[in-house]
Amino acid sequence: MSNINILIVEDEVAQGQLILEILTENNYRCQYVESAEDAAEKLKSEVFDIVISDWRLPEQDGLWLLEKCKAISSHSYFVLATAYGSIQHAVKAIKLGANDYLTKPYSRAQLLFCVERAVEKIQLTQENLSLKSDLKERKQLVDMVGSSKSMQKIFQQVEKLAPTNATIHISGESGTGKELAARALHQLSERKRNPFIVINCGAIPEGLAEAELFGAEKGSYTGSTQRKIGSFEAADNGTIFLDEIAELSPSIQTKLLRVLQESTITRVGSNKPVAINVRIISATHKSLSDLVSKGDFREDLLYRLNVVPIKMPALRDREEDLLTLINFFNQKHAKSHNKEPLNITKTALRKLEDYRWPGNIRELSHCIERLILLSENSKILSEDIDFLSNNKETNINIKLPNDGINWEKLEQSFYRQALDRTKGNKKRAAALLGLSYKSFLYRLEKFLISE
Repeated sequence: MSNINILIVEDEVAQGQLILEILTENNYRCQYVESAEDAAEKLKSEVFDIVISDWRLPEQDGLWLLEKCKAISSHSYFVLATAYGSIQHAVKAIKLGANDYLTKPYSRAQLLFCVERAVEKIQLTQENLSLKSDLKERKQLVDMVGSSKSMQKIFQQVEKLAPTNATIHISGESGTGKELAARALHQLSERKRNPFIVINCGAIPEGLAEAELFGAEKGSYTGSTQRKIGSFEAADNGTIFLDEIAELSPSIQTKLLRVLQESTITRVGSNKPVAINVRIISATHKSLSDLVSKGDFREDLLYRLNVVPIKMPALRDREEDLLTLINFFNQKHAKSHNKEPLNITKTALRKLEDYRWPGNIRELSHCIERLILLSENSKILSEDIDFLSNNKETNINIKLPNDGINWEKLEQSFYRQALDRTKGNKKRAAALLGLSYKSFLYRLEKFLISE
């Protein structure tokens, strides 16, 4: 128990020395003072886990010290010792914030039991704080945010794969955070102090792609007046992220395959291979398997890239993260533009939850940033986000009957039909109706509809 530090406050020297001796013999670190004022000074300069104080002290009493202790060292476990028959004092102390009390005279066993109880509660509190800290950390990994099951799975994959040199392919819709996952893999690896280079394969002109990626010797092409170091060579000992890799031409795919096989590059205009040590992470919103079947992507390159696949979930599949992400972007963009975060009204939040977010996290981020930049007050109102529109394609051409309809019954009928068609799958039923999962659950509860 040497890590538990105890302050004893007792004006009767013999009693104080006895308490000190008992606790020291039981491996507690203790200090002893004779007044509340001395104890308050001690609390200002040192950290004490437990304070054991007598009620009656020379100048200020134990309640005065209790108040000072809670102000100076609120985490300290405070035990007040009261004379026999003064139980009302003990009750008063507990109401004012004391954690426990001892009735004097108390035995050695009672003292040790009280301290042991205090230690158990302190340890439990520390464990809870640690757990809360862990949970908070699990909501964010590097710059990826989310506590949903799908994101927890991504966090686990990234943490497990980051220390390795495995080639990884990240798939997912546009805006789902594929580059964030790649950056997290780099930041959590031993390569983090070395370059992380991002290449948008769809943005490189085909005629310049080879030189951009693998470099070129002086005079190897028109306008080449000096040796050019390509992205792979610049990323040596680091990580290169090939975004939208499906856009690479067949010839560049062949050269990339050689890089993966031999860990060398050859500059344009040279026959001399250059050894490199680069981790390759690729990504695309397209299905490489489908492209292989169409003959638009090399099958052997797919196998080399897809050693370990990571699938980034769409925002509509992790709706429980939406509020966390909204708050995250609200804080982030407000800080970057030197503004205060906005308060989001319930109606505005409902509209954000109902939106399908086809652009995923990127669209959400841009939406919140736009609101912060254009806001004229401290709130986000429902009408502020009217620019969001769920344009769900449909061929429905329903005309309102002349004698009208019972709208609530029609609405309930569609909910039940959607559940029947999806065999009770609420997420799929919500998607059929163009609703968010949370909004759909709200409507089912509203109309008391069960599966």
